[in-house]
Amino acid sequence: MTACDLYPVLPAGFKTDAALEVLRDILVLPEITALRIPAGWTPEATQLSQLVDLLHANGVAMILEVAGSLADTPKSLLGICDGLHVANVEDLVSLRKTVGSDMPVGCLCTNRDDAMKSGESGADYVAFPPGDLELVKWWSSVMELPGVAENIRNTEDASSAITAGADFLAIPLQFDGKDAERFSAMAVLAAG
Repeated sequence: MTACDLYPVLPAGFKTDAALEVLRDILVLPEITALRIPAGWTPEATQLSQLVDLLHANGVAMILEVAGSLADTPKSLLGICDGLHVANVEDLVSLRKTVGSDMPVGCLCTNRDDAMKSGESGADYVAFPPGDLELVKWWSSVMELPGVAENIRNTEDASSAITAGADFLAIPLQFDGKDAERFSAMAVLAAG
């Protein structure tokens, strides 16, 4: 078992071809178990097919970020995603009523009260703001629901989050030519 899993996050406005190139290099790492797609991405059918094939080939879940309601989310993505991610507990409560309990949903929480409410409202994981290691540590010490440390940018951030007890490291893809190297280094830490 790994110390924690890696969870790459595609940035808003990403170029699909560039993303596929980087993802081919990093998704082979067994520590990567999920990929977050930003809200607002509307893929062409061919690009979506390539991404889905790549994710399935590597056993990586597609998590779709939802901004508010599902009305603005392409049905082509909703029908194939493995889970959803929302930015606050109010959106989680509303989304749970729409998608029911079968669809995994994660929620970003900025404080203990929201984290507790998210857990009570059916979140499948709770994500915490960048650098809030005290919140991650508290959550991991009192809850079994997985905790995600957001915006992990380097091995120092990764090491600190792992020490705090994060179950997942949400790592933004930077498309700077160093993503594969960065993910390989973090995978070593995540493997424990």
